[in-house]
Amino acid sequence: MRWSDRILLAFLVLDGFVVGVMSVAFAYLRFGGVAIPVAAVVAGVVNSVLLWLASSYTDGPVRYFPLLAWLLALVIGALPGPGGDVELLPDGVLMLPTLALLAIGAGLPAAVAWSGRLPTPDDV
Repeated sequence: MRWSDRILLAFLVLDGFVVGVMSVAFAYLRFGGVAIPVAAVVAGVVNSVLLWLASSYTDGPVRYFPLLAWLLALVIGALPGPGGDVELLPDGVLMLPTLALLAIGAGLPAAVAWSGRLPTPDDV
């Protein structure tokens, strides 16, 4: 793998982390008082695109690093901060949007990977 490919993969990992932070920030977005999982759907689509792009640079397990960075951002969002506040609450009324974020945000890229239609570096 060339150095330019490694740098681009590092940027994809950084993008995965940024998508995770934004997913946590907008996980409980409401429209007219109704919680709609917009952040979950957007996270699933963007994570699928990141996986697709990373697969075009490598066919090893490194292509899943953007998804791991996204999951790391979600774990950090579920930990209490300095004042004891938590951004991603997996209990009570907020359980459904949290589970939707995990299921759609990680499930859609898993379905793309499972389908076997990811590009290989030789295809590009």
